[in-house]
Amino acid sequence: MQRKTVLMVLWVATVIWIAAAVVGVVPALMSPMILAAPGALEHPAAVTLALSVGTFPVVCIVAVLLGWLTFALPALAHRPHRDLWACVLINLPLLNIATGGLALAWMSWFNGGSFN
Repeated sequence: MQRKTVLMVLWVATVIWIAAAVVGVVPALMSPMILAAPGALEHPAAVTLALSVGTFPVVCIVAVLLGWLTFALPALAHRPHRDLWACVLINLPLLNIATGGLALAWMSWFNGGSFN
């Protein structure tokens, strides 16, 4: 990858993930309510959804830090595929989004949208 392309990916992802972290704080604070329904703690999809939503803002911030540190640290300059790793690490919140979406689809499909 060209350095200019990597910089563009990192800047765009930084703006998106910081904005998503700010917006995701309120749902993260409310995520324990997912587990408040009777029997929700025994349902793996509800627990997975609560964890995915609850950790999303932290994962966004950590991903931005890891991506930029991987790109900018001189100690990693000799590592192969450093730019690729920076792009991969900065997109870690996509795992939270995919996991939360799959858990929500699981609950909708098998439980009719019910958390218990």
